[in-house]
Amino acid sequence: MSFIALLITLLLEQVRPLPARSTLGAAVESLADAAERGMNAGQPRHGAYAWLALVGGATLAALAIYALAWQVSAWLALAVNIAALYATIGFRQFSHPITEIRIALDGGDLAGARRALTQWRRHEDPSFDAADLPIEEVVRQTMERGLLLSHRRVFGVFFWFVLLPGPVGPILYRAADYLARRWNRPPATGVNVDRFGAFAQQALRVLDWLPVRLTAIGFAVVGDFEGAIYGWRQAARVAPAAAALPADDCTLLLAAASGALGVRVLAKAEVARVFDEPGEEGASLAEPEPRGLHSGIGLVWRALVLWLILLLLLSLAAWFT
Repeated sequence: MSFIALLITLLLEQVRPLPARSTLGAAVESLADAAERGMNAGQPRHGAYAWLALVGGATLAALAIYALAWQVSAWLALAVNIAALYATIGFRQFSHPITEIRIALDGGDLAGARRALTQWRRHEDPSFDAADLPIEEVVRQTMERGLLLSHRRVFGVFFWFVLLPGPVGPILYRAADYLARRWNRPPATGVNVDRFGAFAQQALRVLDWLPVRLTAIGFAVVGDFEGAIYGWRQAARVAPAAAALPADDCTLLLAAASGALGVRVLAKAEVARVFDEPGEEGASLAEPEPRGLHSGIGLVWRALVLWLILLLLLSLAAWFT
Protein backbone atom coordinates (compact mmCIF):
# COMPACT_ATOMS: atom_id res chain seq x y z
CA MET A 1 0.00 0.00 0.00
CA SER A 2 2.92 2.39 0.62
CA PHE A 3 4.13 1.98 -2.96
CA ILE A 4 0.63 2.55 -4.38
CA ALA A 5 0.15 5.68 -2.27
CA LEU A 6 3.50 7.12 -3.36
CA LEU A 7 2.96 6.32 -7.03
CA ILE A 8 -0.53 7.85 -7.10
CA THR A 9 0.71 10.95 -5.26
CA LEU A 10 3.61 11.49 -7.65
CA LEU A 11 1.33 11.13 -10.67
CA LEU A 12 -1.24 13.45 -9.11
CA GLU A 13 1.42 15.99 -8.27
CA GLN A 14 2.74 15.98 -11.81
CA VAL A 15 -0.77 16.65 -13.19
CA ARG A 16 -1.92 19.14 -10.54
CA PRO A 17 0.86 20.28 -8.19
CA LEU A 18 0.04 22.03 -4.94
CA PRO A 19 0.80 25.75 -5.39
CA ALA A 20 3.84 27.10 -3.57
CA ARG A 21 1.57 29.64 -1.85
CA SER A 22 -1.46 27.51 -1.00
CA THR A 23 -4.15 28.01 1.62
CA LEU A 24 -2.66 25.13 3.60
CA GLY A 25 0.81 26.69 3.46
CA ALA A 26 -0.54 30.06 4.58
CA ALA A 27 -2.34 28.41 7.52
CA VAL A 28 0.82 26.56 8.60
CA GLU A 29 2.85 29.77 8.33
CA SER A 30 0.33 31.69 10.43
CA LEU A 31 0.31 28.95 13.08
CA ALA A 32 4.11 28.82 13.24
CA ASP A 33 4.39 32.61 13.52
CA ALA A 34 1.66 32.76 16.17
CA ALA A 35 3.48 30.13 18.23
CA GLU A 36 6.73 32.08 17.91
CA ARG A 37 5.11 35.35 18.98
CA GLY A 38 3.18 33.79 21.83
CA MET A 39 5.84 31.48 23.29
CA ASN A 40 9.13 33.24 22.55
CA ALA A 41 10.28 34.62 25.90
CA GLY A 42 13.97 34.76 25.01
CA GLN A 43 15.08 31.28 26.09
CA PRO A 44 15.87 28.29 23.85
CA ARG A 45 13.64 26.04 25.95
CA HIS A 46 10.59 28.04 24.91
CA GLY A 47 11.31 27.06 21.32
CA ALA A 48 11.46 23.42 22.44
CA TYR A 49 8.06 23.71 24.10
CA ALA A 50 6.57 25.30 20.98
CA TRP A 51 8.15 22.65 18.72
CA LEU A 52 6.81 19.80 20.85
CA ALA A 53 3.35 21.36 20.94
CA LEU A 54 3.11 21.92 17.18
CA VAL A 55 4.97 18.88 15.82
CA GLY A 56 3.71 16.55 18.53
CA GLY A 57 0.14 17.75 18.08
CA ALA A 58 0.30 17.37 14.30
CA THR A 59 1.72 13.85 14.41
CA LEU A 60 -0.73 12.67 17.07
CA ALA A 61 -3.61 14.09 15.05
CA ALA A 62 -2.30 12.31 11.92
CA LEU A 63 -2.02 9.03 13.81
CA ALA A 64 -5.55 9.35 15.20
CA ILE A 65 -7.03 10.12 11.76
CA TYR A 66 -5.15 7.22 10.17
CA ALA A 67 -6.24 4.78 12.89
CA LEU A 68 -9.85 5.87 12.48
CA ALA A 69 -9.60 5.52 8.70
CA TRP A 70 -8.26 1.97 9.07
CA GLN A 71 -11.26 1.12 11.26
CA VAL A 72 -13.55 2.17 8.40
CA SER A 73 -11.69 0.62 5.45
CA ALA A 74 -8.26 0.09 3.93
CA TRP A 75 -9.29 2.26 0.97
CA LEU A 76 -10.02 5.19 3.24
CA ALA A 77 -6.64 4.68 4.91
CA LEU A 78 -5.04 4.75 1.45
CA ALA A 79 -6.86 8.01 0.70
CA VAL A 80 -5.54 9.52 3.95
CA ASN A 81 -1.99 8.50 2.99
CA ILE A 82 -2.34 10.04 -0.46
CA ALA A 83 -3.74 13.27 1.01
CA ALA A 84 -0.86 13.54 3.49
CA LEU A 85 1.76 12.80 0.82
CA TYR A 86 0.18 15.27 -1.59
CA ALA A 87 0.41 17.96 1.09
CA THR A 88 4.01 17.16 2.02
CA ILE A 89 5.74 16.14 -1.23
CA GLY A 90 6.68 19.13 -3.35
CA PHE A 91 8.48 17.72 -6.39
CA ARG A 92 6.92 20.16 -8.85
CA GLN A 93 7.35 23.07 -6.45
CA PHE A 94 11.12 22.96 -6.90
CA SER A 95 11.35 21.42 -10.38
CA HIS A 96 9.24 24.16 -11.97
CA PRO A 97 11.61 27.03 -10.98
CA ILE A 98 14.58 24.98 -12.21
CA THR A 99 12.85 24.46 -15.55
CA GLU A 100 12.11 28.20 -15.76
CA ILE A 101 15.75 29.08 -15.11
CA ARG A 102 16.98 26.41 -17.53
CA ILE A 103 14.70 27.66 -20.34
CA ALA A 104 15.91 31.25 -19.75
CA LEU A 105 19.56 30.19 -19.88
CA ASP A 106 19.02 28.01 -22.97
CA GLY A 107 17.52 31.07 -24.66
CA GLY A 108 20.45 33.28 -23.65
CA ASP A 109 18.29 35.29 -21.22
CA LEU A 110 20.67 35.62 -18.27
CA ALA A 111 18.67 38.52 -16.80
CA GLY A 112 15.52 36.39 -16.81
CA ALA A 113 17.35 33.52 -15.14
CA ARG A 114 18.64 35.91 -12.47
CA ARG A 115 15.11 37.20 -11.81
CA ALA A 116 13.72 33.67 -11.55
CA LEU A 117 16.48 32.63 -9.14
CA THR A 118 15.95 35.76 -7.02
CA GLN A 119 12.21 35.13 -6.78
CA TRP A 120 12.78 31.48 -5.87
CA ARG A 121 15.41 32.11 -3.20
CA ARG A 122 13.50 34.96 -1.58
CA HIS A 123 10.93 32.53 -0.23
CA GLU A 124 13.52 31.70 2.47
CA ASP A 125 15.91 34.67 2.30
CA PRO A 126 14.11 38.00 1.66
CA SER A 127 17.43 39.82 1.19
CA PHE A 128 18.72 37.54 -1.60
CA ASP A 129 19.47 39.21 -4.95
CA ALA A 130 20.99 37.45 -7.97
CA ALA A 131 21.14 40.59 -10.13
CA ASP A 132 24.95 40.63 -10.34
CA LEU A 133 25.69 36.90 -10.32
CA PRO A 134 27.71 35.48 -13.24
CA ILE A 135 26.12 32.71 -15.24
CA GLU A 136 28.22 30.01 -13.53
CA GLU A 137 26.99 31.07 -10.11
CA VAL A 138 23.37 31.25 -11.29
CA VAL A 139 23.68 27.65 -12.49
CA ARG A 140 25.49 26.52 -9.34
CA GLN A 141 22.98 28.06 -6.94
CA THR A 142 20.09 26.66 -8.95
CA MET A 143 21.61 23.17 -8.77
CA GLU A 144 22.44 23.56 -5.09
CA ARG A 145 18.94 24.60 -4.10
CA GLY A 146 17.30 22.05 -6.37
CA LEU A 147 19.31 19.14 -4.97
CA LEU A 148 18.68 20.19 -1.37
CA LEU A 149 14.96 20.61 -1.99
CA SER A 150 14.81 17.24 -3.76
CA HIS A 151 15.90 15.76 -0.45
CA ARG A 152 13.64 17.87 1.77
CA ARG A 153 10.53 17.59 -0.40
CA VAL A 154 10.90 14.06 -1.79
CA PHE A 155 13.53 11.67 -0.45
CA GLY A 156 13.29 12.70 3.21
CA VAL A 157 9.50 12.39 3.03
CA PHE A 158 9.85 8.96 1.39
CA PHE A 159 12.05 7.69 4.20
CA TRP A 160 9.74 8.72 7.04
CA PHE A 161 6.64 7.56 5.18
CA VAL A 162 8.10 4.06 4.89
CA LEU A 163 9.43 4.03 8.45
CA LEU A 164 6.37 5.24 10.38
CA PRO A 165 2.71 4.25 10.00
CA GLY A 166 0.58 6.06 7.47
CA PRO A 167 0.80 9.86 7.32
CA VAL A 168 2.71 10.19 10.60
CA GLY A 169 6.19 10.13 9.06
CA PRO A 170 5.64 12.69 6.27
CA ILE A 171 3.87 15.12 8.60
CA LEU A 172 6.51 14.72 11.32
CA TYR A 173 9.37 15.31 8.88
CA ARG A 174 7.89 18.20 6.92
CA ALA A 175 6.67 19.95 10.07
CA ALA A 176 10.14 19.65 11.60
CA ASP A 177 11.75 20.86 8.38
CA TYR A 178 9.39 23.83 8.08
CA LEU A 179 9.81 24.98 11.68
CA ALA A 180 13.61 24.64 11.48
CA ARG A 181 13.60 27.01 8.51
CA ARG A 182 10.81 29.34 9.64
CA TRP A 183 12.16 29.90 13.13
CA ASN A 184 15.74 30.33 11.91
CA ARG A 185 15.11 32.51 8.85
CA PRO A 186 17.62 35.33 8.21
CA PRO A 187 16.59 38.60 9.90
CA ALA A 188 15.64 41.52 7.68
CA THR A 189 18.24 43.74 9.35
CA GLY A 190 21.01 43.31 11.89
CA VAL A 191 22.21 40.09 13.48
CA ASN A 192 19.79 37.49 14.72
CA VAL A 193 20.63 36.63 18.33
CA ASP A 194 17.29 34.95 19.06
CA ARG A 195 17.74 31.26 19.91
CA PHE A 196 14.04 30.38 19.79
CA GLY A 197 14.63 28.16 16.76
CA ALA A 198 17.70 26.35 18.11
CA PHE A 199 15.77 23.26 19.24
CA ALA A 200 13.89 23.04 15.94
CA GLN A 201 17.19 23.13 14.05
CA GLN A 202 18.76 20.45 16.21
CA ALA A 203 15.65 18.25 16.02
CA LEU A 204 15.79 18.37 12.23
CA ARG A 205 19.46 17.37 12.29
CA VAL A 206 18.52 14.27 14.29
CA LEU A 207 15.56 13.38 12.07
CA ASP A 208 17.57 14.03 8.90
CA TRP A 209 20.80 12.22 9.79
CA LEU A 210 19.95 8.90 8.15
CA PRO A 211 17.71 10.21 5.31
CA VAL A 212 20.46 12.57 4.10
CA ARG A 213 22.91 9.69 3.85
CA LEU A 214 20.40 7.49 2.04
CA THR A 215 19.78 10.29 -0.45
CA ALA A 216 23.54 10.60 -0.96
CA ILE A 217 23.74 6.83 -1.55
CA GLY A 218 20.98 7.13 -4.13
CA PHE A 219 22.89 9.86 -5.97
CA ALA A 220 26.01 7.69 -5.88
CA VAL A 221 24.23 4.63 -7.30
CA VAL A 222 22.64 6.48 -10.22
CA GLY A 223 25.60 8.80 -10.85
CA ASP A 224 29.38 8.50 -10.70
CA PHE A 225 29.63 6.14 -7.74
CA GLU A 226 33.35 6.56 -7.12
CA GLY A 227 33.18 10.35 -7.37
CA ALA A 228 30.16 10.54 -5.05
CA ILE A 229 31.77 8.35 -2.39
CA TYR A 230 34.96 10.39 -2.59
CA GLY A 231 32.99 13.61 -2.08
CA TRP A 232 31.08 12.04 0.81
CA ARG A 233 34.28 10.85 2.46
CA GLN A 234 35.94 14.22 2.10
CA ALA A 235 32.94 16.08 3.56
CA ALA A 236 32.63 13.62 6.45
CA ARG A 237 36.23 14.12 7.55
CA VAL A 238 35.98 17.93 7.65
CA ALA A 239 34.92 19.16 11.06
CA PRO A 240 32.50 22.11 11.15
CA ALA A 241 32.97 25.15 13.37
CA ALA A 242 32.09 23.13 16.48
CA ALA A 243 34.31 20.07 16.42
CA ALA A 244 31.94 18.08 18.60
CA LEU A 245 29.22 18.19 15.94
CA PRO A 246 28.99 15.75 13.02
CA ALA A 247 29.79 16.91 9.50
CA ASP A 248 27.26 19.36 8.14
CA ASP A 249 24.57 17.33 6.40
CA CYS A 250 23.97 19.83 3.60
CA THR A 251 27.67 19.91 2.78
CA LEU A 252 27.84 16.11 2.81
CA LEU A 253 24.85 15.79 0.48
CA LEU A 254 26.11 18.43 -1.94
CA ALA A 255 29.64 17.01 -1.92
CA ALA A 256 28.26 13.58 -2.83
CA ALA A 257 26.06 15.13 -5.53
CA SER A 258 29.05 17.06 -6.90
CA GLY A 259 31.01 13.83 -7.20
CA ALA A 260 28.05 11.99 -8.74
CA LEU A 261 27.67 14.71 -11.39
CA GLY A 262 31.33 15.63 -11.77
CA VAL A 263 30.26 19.28 -11.43
CA ARG A 264 31.02 21.79 -8.67
CA VAL A 265 27.75 22.26 -6.78
CA LEU A 266 29.34 23.53 -3.57
CA ALA A 267 30.45 27.15 -3.30
CA LYS A 268 34.15 27.76 -3.99
CA ALA A 269 34.87 28.36 -0.32
CA GLU A 270 33.26 25.04 0.60
CA VAL A 271 35.14 23.21 -2.16
CA ALA A 272 38.40 24.61 -0.80
CA ARG A 273 37.42 23.50 2.72
CA VAL A 274 36.28 20.00 1.73
CA PHE A 275 38.63 19.08 -1.11
CA ASP A 276 41.94 20.39 0.24
CA GLU A 277 44.23 17.39 -0.08
CA PRO A 278 47.46 18.10 -2.00
CA GLY A 279 46.94 17.33 -5.67
CA GLU A 280 43.18 16.98 -5.20
CA GLU A 281 42.19 20.66 -4.96
CA GLY A 282 38.68 20.97 -6.34
CA ALA A 283 38.54 17.18 -6.90
CA SER A 284 38.73 17.85 -10.67
CA LEU A 285 35.11 18.98 -10.67
CA ALA A 286 33.92 20.84 -13.76
CA GLU A 287 32.65 24.39 -13.37
CA PRO A 288 28.85 24.77 -13.55
CA GLU A 289 27.44 25.35 -17.03
CA PRO A 290 23.81 25.67 -18.21
CA ARG A 291 23.78 22.10 -19.52
CA GLY A 292 24.64 20.99 -15.97
CA LEU A 293 21.04 21.74 -15.01
CA HIS A 294 19.91 18.92 -17.31
CA SER A 295 22.34 16.57 -15.56
CA GLY A 296 21.14 17.64 -12.12
CA ILE A 297 17.48 17.08 -13.00
CA GLY A 298 18.37 13.71 -14.51
CA LEU A 299 20.22 12.68 -11.35
CA VAL A 300 17.17 13.43 -9.19
CA TRP A 301 14.81 11.57 -11.54
CA ARG A 302 17.06 8.51 -11.65
CA ALA A 303 17.35 8.49 -7.86
CA LEU A 304 13.57 8.78 -7.59
CA VAL A 305 13.06 5.79 -9.90
CA LEU A 306 15.67 3.82 -7.93
CA TRP A 307 13.88 4.31 -4.61
CA LEU A 308 10.50 3.54 -6.14
CA ILE A 309 11.85 0.26 -7.51
CA LEU A 310 13.35 -0.64 -4.14
CA LEU A 311 10.07 0.19 -2.38
CA LEU A 312 8.17 -1.93 -4.91
CA LEU A 313 10.49 -4.88 -4.28
CA LEU A 314 10.07 -4.49 -0.51
CA SER A 315 6.29 -4.31 -0.90
CA LEU A 316 6.24 -7.44 -3.06
CA ALA A 317 8.49 -9.28 -0.59
CA ALA A 318 6.18 -8.34 2.29
CA TRP A 319 3.11 -9.34 0.25
CA PHE A 320 4.40 -12.85 -0.52
CA THR A 321 5.73 -13.64 2.96
